[in-house]
Amino acid sequence: MARSRRWIAACALGLFACAGSAEKVATQIFSGNQALVYDRASDLLPPEGLRVTSNADRQVSLAWDPVLVGDVAGYAILRASGAGEGQFKRVGITNSRFGTVFTDLGDKPGSLGDGQTYSYRVHPYDRMGRVSRSHAALTATTEPKPAIPEGLQVYSNLPRKAVLSWKPSEQTAVAGYGIFRCPTMAGPWEHVAFAEGRLNTVYEDSIPGDLRVMYYRIAAVNRFGGQSEMTESPIRAVTKAEPLPPTGLAADARRIGRIALKWAPNVEPDVTGYEIWRSVRGASDFEPEIQIGTVEAAKTAYLDNAVGCGETVRYRLRAVDADGLESFYSEPLEVTGSDLGLTVARTPSGMVLRWNAARAKTFRSAHVSQLRSILPAKDLASVSDASEVALPELSPGTQLEVALSAPSDGEGDAPRCRIAVPAGS
Repeated sequence: MARSRRWIAACALGLFACAGSAEKVATQIFSGNQALVYDRASDLLPPEGLRVTSNADRQVSLAWDPVLVGDVAGYAILRASGAGEGQFKRVGITNSRFGTVFTDLGDKPGSLGDGQTYSYRVHPYDRMGRVSRSHAALTATTEPKPAIPEGLQVYSNLPRKAVLSWKPSEQTAVAGYGIFRCPTMAGPWEHVAFAEGRLNTVYEDSIPGDLRVMYYRIAAVNRFGGQSEMTESPIRAVTKAEPLPPTGLAADARRIGRIALKWAPNVEPDVTGYEIWRSVRGASDFEPEIQIGTVEAAKTAYLDNAVGCGETVRYRLRAVDADGLESFYSEPLEVTGSDLGLTVARTPSGMVLRWNAARAKTFRSAHVSQLRSILPAKDLASVSDASEVALPELSPGTQLEVALSAPSDGEGDAPRCRIAVPAGS
């Protein structure tokens, strides 16, 4: 009889100790805003139909059927890493028998990661906060990192840019696409831009240069920075080439004060015009080059009316297309303009200034002046339809200028030619 009493007492003491340990562990597990305890006496039925309704955006959404029998006040949701080998911890509760949906956001947004597996248990609890040992369980895996974008293509032969397009990702967590480029297929790949938005599937990339080759790859990126692998095969883009330099530049300098230029038309169909550049030879070298005119693509000739008598100039051309791309300069052409062939001679009647009548035949008249270093020029004579004029006595080295009238065709400025009275005249 005594032995039976001792055995009963030992069992009762053991049960008390076991119950106390279980309650202590459960209190640690369910610490939170609402105090819940694990109690053997609250064995409620486990919920049925536990399922994953979404695993996107680094979240796991769960749903289950309500437990309609017993004193159910809500449900406690526990999570462990992996397939249940980790320690379960409470991640949330619902506060109603019919609170049968829950979304696990992780300890902070995005912390559940991409393609990570977790185990879940859903326990009902009663109005006294006692959590039932019975529960429903499942494992869930968050959506993997974004898939590699598909359908990447490129539009080439554009002026100093390339345009990429691809198919939009079907994963709603994708926030945009990383753009990578390299001048070679081998890499390294430079991240040059981020195209924001899942449905934003076109990107225009500026490329500094004409006829430049560039290779591209892209990757999908979710809103937490999780990135897919880059597209496997790089795709090549080539920018539009600039027009070819104009060729066949030639000049006619037979008329005084003018040089007529002509050249061969460019082969590109979208050339819109030609720029004419000129440099004048100074005392020691050519002066800086300036643009003196532009002609439409249909014209391949230009008349330079601002050439001094006997002046040496250098011309170059440049073609421009409809996209504003400019060719390299053409080969330079040096030309010396015609002069009047001025001479000063002494005749029995005095000094005479003569010029080439054939070169001046298109001009109606000529005006002769004496140039002075400080004072204004001094008028000496004016003649019409003549190729010489009598001069007063002038000392050697005196600078003379012959200004021709506007040409008879009314085009261009009147050229001015100069000569110094030679010694011994």
